Amino acid sequence: SDIMNKSWLIGFTEAEGSFYLVKKSTNRLVHGFEITQKLDKIVLLAIKHLLHIKTNVQYKKSGYYSISTTNSRAIENIIAYYKNSMKGMKSVEYRIWARSYSKHKGDFIALTKIQNTVRIMRKTYYTLDKINYEK
Repeated sequence: SDIMNKSWLIGFTEAEGSFYLVKKSTNRLVHGFEITQKLDKIVLLAIKHLLHIKTNVQYKKSGYYSISTTNSRAIENIIAYYKNSMKGMKSVEYRIWARSYSKHKGDFIALTKIQNTVRIMRKTYYTLDKINYEK
């Protein structure tokens, strides 16, 4: 639809999307993507379609809808879709995540280091953001 174009989805992802690494087993980290929405399941169904995500929209106990995937083909579609599109902190997170997929997919040690770096970076950024906001 016209309402949900690419720039709309990019903005929505900057606010509600998450690019992350998730532990699948003792020595296996995989790339994941999640997008959440408080009220509107329809929005997520449209996003699921746009990004070719196979998993279902889930309703979480904390009262919001979520669509997430760790499927390689879906992750590759997502990487291609968001390439050179985002701004700010989310863009940095996306670039590290996308690059670590192409360079280190399956490399537990490298991905663990990246996961820790992103955690520290995120914590630092959001702390600075909070300090600036409170000034």
